Amino acid sequence: MLGQITGLVTRRRVVLAASDRVLSLAWWDQGQQYIINTELPPGLCQGGVPLQREVLAEMVADLLIEQGIASVCVELELLLPLPTCNWRLLEGAAGLGDATSLRALAPEMTWPLQWQESYVAWTSLKDRDMAMVVGADRLILQAWIDTVASADLNLCQAEWLLVAAWRALQTLNEPLEGEWAWLIESEGIWRLVLLCEGLPEFDVVLQATQLPSVRDEVLFLLDAWDQKQGQVDAMRSWWITAGPSWKGRWKEGHGAGLHGPLVSDGEMSLLQLALKAPPAESRS
Repeated sequence: MLGQITGLVTRRRVVLAASDRVLSLAWWDQGQQYIINTELPPGLCQGGVPLQREVLAEMVADLLIEQGIASVCVELELLLPLPTCNWRLLEGAAGLGDATSLRALAPEMTWPLQWQESYVAWTSLKDRDMAMVVGADRLILQAWIDTVASADLNLCQAEWLLVAAWRALQTLNEPLEGEWAWLIESEGIWRLVLLCEGLPEFDVVLQATQLPSVRDEVLFLLDAWDQKQGQVDAMRSWWITAGPSWKGRWKEGHGAGLHGPLVSDGEMSLLQLALKAPPAESRS
């Protein structure tokens, strides 16, 4: 009985991540990380938006029960799906105190979100007159908040999956110097994020889905970038973040033409990388 009571009052960090196809839960027990993935029925989520919130909430609650985790002890961290957010670097942000000041200024961000209809998280970049700004549609974020509430869980934090993975990438390779070609695969869709001194210069969703077409498209984009910057044979490190089926496959064509070391070849999925991020520090 004493063990049961202790289990109820001991707080436990649980991370929830979902896509249109898969629901994932991660938690830690005595220093050991556990992850479970459950396929979602069609139509439950679309474009990263929970369409059937009650059904999804029941699935989350049931999964926690199956793992012996009482909802009352859960401190939930939500990783928002890839399609739900946008990010931009904002220069000259030293004078901004928080996201409220940013919203009042309403700078041109060249993204599809409307300031008055969006939730904005703002993170100051140390030693740089810049800020990382992440925006999400308020209705989409509220849909996820409602889903968590329907599961009777305490939501402690919400962060975009890509930003969490980016922070983890920085931590694992600190200091993140020079240029990095960060290739990300998620459910068969690839994107290229080019990092310069740790900061994203561009983020492009690729048309190609299979090798070697993915590599060809990446090289085309990087050649265009090098020409724009006046660079020739630019050296850059490579980090591949992808599902298990892609592990070790990039190195087969990683020759001298790519001009840089292959640091990681799909050793971690996007979620696995994101779970290695340090505690988030942002202002909203």
